[in-house]
Amino acid sequence: MVKKITGRFLISLATLYFMSVTVMAEESWGRDQFITPGDISIEKAVDRARQTVKMLDDMCKTFIVLITEEYVKDPTMFSAATLSKKVFFEMDKKGWYKASLIDATGTPNNPGNIPKNKFESDALEEITNGKSYYERVEKKQGKYYLMAATRVTAATEGCTACHPEKNLGDLLGAISYTLPLGRYIEQ
Repeated sequence: MVKKITGRFLISLATLYFMSVTVMAEESWGRDQFITPGDISIEKAVDRARQTVKMLDDMCKTFIVLITEEYVKDPTMFSAATLSKKVFFEMDKKGWYKASLIDATGTPNNPGNIPKNKFESDALEEITNGKSYYERVEKKQGKYYLMAATRVTAATEGCTACHPEKNLGDLLGAISYTLPLGRYIEQ
């Protein structure tokens, strides 16, 4: 009988000890050190949004190249960048994503193509230093966003019509994307 009580007592004591260690660890590390179901959901949302950025980037760069090759004969009349900005505006207006062009040449054809926030400045620095992709997740007004930027180079000879100081393959800038993660979170 004493062995049964002693055994139960030791098990209870061990349970209390491990519970208190867990509580102390939680307090010393802070709650942000533990993974919650919400964190897993955010990670999945980021992965989905990242795939969307890749698709959008392929699509945007493809239509920029195709428009440049097919229609840009006189850059003073029309440029693929102008059409891109119109598409970006419409997509933002519909709530899909925000996108903007960021100049890396130092002499933007459009003064509106300079970095507009810290993310775009950081992204441009990384892309100028050789990265082809830069991203981070930011929380604004209680909502999470994937902020991503991709490298833009002079992909065709037509690009040099608007950027005569550049050669094929030279860095022109970046496309900055902001996607709300809410649509990618499983409810």
